[in-house]
Amino acid sequence: MKKNLSFFIAKRYFFSKNEANSVNLVSRISQFAIAIGAAALIIVLSVFNGFEALVLDMYNVMDPHIKISSNTGKTFDEKVVSDFLVSNENIEVFSKTLEEKVLLKYNSKEFIGIIKGVDSSYKILTNFDSLMIEGVYFEDYPQKNTTVVGRGVAYFLSINIGSLFDQINIFIPNREKNNLLNPESSFSQSNLAPVGVFGVQQEIDNQYLIADLSFVQDLINKESQVSSIDLKLHNSNMIDKVADEIQNKLGAKYLVQTRFQQQAFLYKIMNTEKLAVLLILIFILIISTFNMIGSLTMLITQKTNDLRHLQSIGLENKKIRNIFYYKGSFTIISGAFFGLFIGVLFAFLQYEFGLISMGEGSFVINSYPVLIKPLDVFLVFLTVTFIGILSTFFTVRTLLRKV
Repeated sequence: MKKNLSFFIAKRYFFSKNEANSVNLVSRISQFAIAIGAAALIIVLSVFNGFEALVLDMYNVMDPHIKISSNTGKTFDEKVVSDFLVSNENIEVFSKTLEEKVLLKYNSKEFIGIIKGVDSSYKILTNFDSLMIEGVYFEDYPQKNTTVVGRGVAYFLSINIGSLFDQINIFIPNREKNNLLNPESSFSQSNLAPVGVFGVQQEIDNQYLIADLSFVQDLINKESQVSSIDLKLHNSNMIDKVADEIQNKLGAKYLVQTRFQQQAFLYKIMNTEKLAVLLILIFILIISTFNMIGSLTMLITQKTNDLRHLQSIGLENKKIRNIFYYKGSFTIISGAFFGLFIGVLFAFLQYEFGLISMGEGSFVINSYPVLIKPLDVFLVFLTVTFIGILSTFFTVRTLLRKV
């Protein structure tokens, strides 16, 4: 009994209901403040995770697991790289693409966009059918020389989807001919019939139209040349390993980028914002522990006579200090658990029912996205308990220095 006496007394202090005084009130307030801090951390992390998943899903539709491009120019000969990729067992599928900036003319409207030529594997690699919002994918159309356009391009040009009579005129500078007296001869020109509209995210939708790779190669007179080769792996967890292997094999002439490296700036911005908000919340959590410090100070002051009685019956000074260590720990841990429960419950309800909406004008999602990660819950619990127990230790050590 003596061995567990400190724990027993601390538990009595913590669960005491008989003394409706300022000590118990401040103790409950400190417990509530810690719970609110823990809940706020979980909710904010969940919302950041939700936005991160939403944004990355939008980009990752078009961003492959690994992208191979040239380090020495805009294009490269795809045959050199393709022969090596075919023998790599980690690669599920790869697709060759060629991009070029072009002038688009549709009826009386003109627009500068980017034409992206892709091969037959591109539809499988990106699951492009899920991106179609009108019409069909160009490969699914019975006639050749067709294209699908981003919804932004379709809007700017007022495109009538599926009409073979109203075609998009495509102009690209012909670097081999530059006749100032006859400007038309300085451009290569061709036509494509728009048969579908896709939607990914605004930056892509407002620029891109997608057509057959051979059409784009003929248009810019670059046979067997590509801008990039996109790879999809069997196991996405091996992205870094496979990328390093390919880079070592191909050498410095080629740039091999993982999905994260393709959007390095975006990842950096999101992580920086997340860290800044977390530091602010942790600082607020540290301030909230002052309530607990105040409650411990008041409790120790109130229990001065009890401490003397405990010393007189032979209780060691270390065990007396342990009473208040345990009391502070009970407050911290119970507050942390209560806060985690509130935070996870709120995030779950937001995920299921969309309690807080994004407001009018939101066309991507209607309510704030959330994503609960078990690791975040564990880290929040560790952070809250570490800050609280550390402050408890120094408070008790300072106030009971002579005990």
